[in-house]
Parts: sequence; structure tokens; C-alpha cells
Amino acid sequence: MTTAPYYADDLVTLYHGKAEEVMGEWVNGLANPDFGQIIVTSPPYNMGLTPGGNGRGMYRPGGNNKGGRFRDGYANHDDAMPQDEYDAWQRDCLGLMWELIPSDGAIYYNHKQRVEHGIVRIPLGLQFGLPLRQIITWDRGTGIGVNRRHYAGVAEWVFLFAKPDFKLRDHSASGAGDVWRLGMAREDYGHPAPFPVGLPAKAIDTSGARSVLDPFAGTGTTLVAAKEAGVRGIGIEKSEHYCEMAARRLAQDVLPLGVAA
Repeated sequence: MTTAPYYADDLVTLYHGKAEEVMGEWVNGLANPDFGQIIVTSPPYNMGLTPGGNGRGMYRPGGNNKGGRFRDGYANHDDAMPQDEYDAWQRDCLGLMWELIPSDGAIYYNHKQRVEHGIVRIPLGLQFGLPLRQIITWDRGTGIGVNRRHYAGVAEWVFLFAKPDFKLRDHSASGAGDVWRLGMAREDYGHPAPFPVGLPAKAIDTSGARSVLDPFAGTGTTLVAAKEAGVRGIGIEKSEHYCEMAARRLAQDVLPLGVAA
């Protein structure tokens, strides 16, 4: 491998780089492909542009407007790609993830629908290029994007892509159901759209995973869940700023924003 770890301890390792480039290195030269029995990840949603009025295209919102927190994207990713390029990029990333997981592996891919000019946009048009086993609903418990043209979104989806030998831990794990009422992340650690630790923790627990990979690691939430569960965790993150936040968080040397030491 040419990419050296940014952070590592006895259980988790974080790499600084683009997801597709680091995973490409692993796919092309990895001796042991079990970097993650499961993958739990939430990529950028391409929310940097907001629909304009009267069907007049997409624009970058003001800081106080709907979607304003995504105006500057995620650190050094502007999150405003042409939609066809974004979809192609994500399909490529999913393809690499699929190659990395073993025959009993699975991908938990968190994404959401979006209403644009009165028409719903479904993630990747549901054309993922992988066998979709199930759609899990993450109930966040609160709505965003209040608008008289549609109901506020209170849920996101976790698309489960599974290899033939993938099984849940046991029957009680199946009983957890396909609606996960997890609420929102309590702390954001400087990230505009974190998911709660409970999401990767539930995937790890119910699958009985021996290892987990997150190629869009952000501030390290999946790695925190892996560490708490005592399983091997691997993360990739493009932003050095988020890598630093994740490293400090994993080393238990950081407080949530706004909390005094």
C-alpha cells in the first residue's frame, strides 16, 4: 500500500485519502481482502446545490437559506457535482466496496431522497449496480425541509447490499426490524451532517460483524462504534480536518463543539 495510516491503535485505523483511490489500491494489491466484513458508510449527498424557484435550475444557497449548512460542502468537497457525475462516482465507489467485502459480507449504505422542483430524486435512481437485499429506514425523529409542497423528511434510508453468505447474528437480531428509531446525532464534531453512533453500532451488533470499514469516515463515527464494540475498524477520509477530528475523538481527546473543557 502507498497510503500510510493517519491514525491507528489496537482496534481502529484511519487513512487520509480519497475513498475511490485508497479502495482502488486495496482492490488492486491487497493480499488479505478482509478489511471489512461489513461496510457502514454515508457518502456526501450532493446537497451543495438547492432547487431554484419555478423550475429554474439549481443554485448555491445562502448561509441562512434552506440547505445553507451545505453551502460550502464538506471541508474540501463542495458537494455540488453534476448529478450524473455524482451518480457515476457513487456507483464506482460501491463497486469497489463490493470487491473488498468477503463472501459473507454486506454494505450498509446510508442515503436519502430529495424533492427537487416538486419531483422526488431517489438516491442513484435505485440503479446501484449491486444486489439490493433490503431497505432499512432510519427514523431520525424530527423533520427538516418544512415546505407546503411536500412533507418534511423525518427519515433516511440504509440500503443493505449483501453477498450470498451474509447472515444476521441470530433470530433476535432480525427482530430488530427494518425501522431503526435512532434520532439524530447529539454532537457534530464540526461536521454538517453526521449520523449517530447508534447507526453503525446497530449494524455491527445485529450482523455480528468481525470487522467494519467506512470509506467516507467523516469525523470517525463508525470507527467509534467499532471501538466500543471491540471489533476491527478501518476508515478512509478525504478531509485532513475531519481526519484530525476523528483522530482526537478516537484518542478520547476531544469534546463536542460548544462544550467547555
